[in-house]
Amino acid sequence: MQRTLHAVLTSTVLLLIAAPSDADAQFRGGGHAIHAGQLFGGSGGVGLRGGIQLPLIPIDLMAAGEYFFPDCGELAGCGLQGVTLDANFRMIFPVVRPYISGGLAHRRYSPGGDALTINSSGLSVGAGIDVRLGGLGGFAEARYEFTEAPRSQSVVRIGILLGLF
Repeated sequence: MQRTLHAVLTSTVLLLIAAPSDADAQFRGGGHAIHAGQLFGGSGGVGLRGGIQLPLIPIDLMAAGEYFFPDCGELAGCGLQGVTLDANFRMIFPVVRPYISGGLAHRRYSPGGDALTINSSGLSVGAGIDVRLGGLGGFAEARYEFTEAPRSQSVVRIGILLGLF
């Protein structure tokens, strides 16, 4: 009896995770606020994000471009910009969809003054929640980027996504 119950519960959880999503691909786009925890003692920024929800599998492919507004102190010309490419593996629930994320991050770091600009790429991992109500949605995620520009860092994003078509 206990073995059967365990098998039923395990099968149900696996079906929820692996259940196919909508049959049609869906394009989504929007914007977000971002905070990098280690940049100049913590720095906020803004970004644009877009992607596609793949048909029949619970994966979203997302791309984002971001610009940060660091407090450089007395140094002129400091900054951080970048792009990320991610695959979000999400649970199939109607409204709130938790996901884990993995991808690539590229950052362009300018320490300011006469210092050279550093371009660095690396892997990123994270987790988030995607909330969808019709064509409007929001998301929140925390991630860690393994880049050298200026160093590996934690990043938090909060934003909106619209169903485009």
